[in-house]
Amino acid sequence: MTQTGVPRSRVAVRAPLEVRLGRAAIVAFGLYLMSPTFVHYIEDSRSWQVPGVILATAVVALYIAAGCTGPRGPWHRWAVGVMALLVYLPLPLLGEWWAASAVFLAAMALGLLPRPYNLPVFLLVAIAETFKSMSLGDDLAGGLSWTLSVSVAAIPLAGLTHFAETARLLYATRAELAAVEVAAQRVRAMSELEGILGSRLDAIAGQGRRVLDGVDGESDVVKKELGRMLDMAREAQREMRGFAHREQRLLSGKPDYQK
Repeated sequence: MTQTGVPRSRVAVRAPLEVRLGRAAIVAFGLYLMSPTFVHYIEDSRSWQVPGVILATAVVALYIAAGCTGPRGPWHRWAVGVMALLVYLPLPLLGEWWAASAVFLAAMALGLLPRPYNLPVFLLVAIAETFKSMSLGDDLAGGLSWTLSVSVAAIPLAGLTHFAETARLLYATRAELAAVEVAAQRVRAMSELEGILGSRLDAIAGQGRRVLDGVDGESDVVKKELGRMLDMAREAQREMRGFAHREQRLLSGKPDYQK
């Protein structure tokens, strides 16, 4: 079975470059791993040609859908179960070439399941692959060789999945931290505004009381006091505009990366 089965070797803001590269690598590597199976069933003239191509497409599509979306949730665990059905149920009808699909199940178990379930399930898949290989005619050495081939191909695919998810989490965490900092700056700005307006309004009120107290005096005194009140009002207006500009800068600096 080791002769042909497996090669040896998330208007929305766009995701960051590292996340997009990770997801593109998952797609490219998944198609590369399944390409011999696609070629075989496309060239096969038997009745299972079309179902083989459809099921192979479903396997790749399911892995891409699960591996390129986050955060990890219950449906990812269900996706592992669906992948197991896609890998093992069609095997008696599609034959030995269909065995390559086990790479995606092993990569799903290792890359999508949470700890501590990922390693035990991965080992279970490896054991199942050994018995599957032997049931298809290989001896123990051939079965172990096939299991090693599946594991070697699945580990890089799971690693790419981990990379894409880690990059997404890092950028999402950075966005949340930036949002917290913006909120803290707004709190400080509101406290500053309260102090500014409070002191200025108190000064204007005191000046108004002095004007009222001296209204019976000379008109020059009244004009002088009213002029001071006007200056205070203009100064308060300038400070309010400065505060508004700072708020606009805070809003423009808000992170917009979407998960």
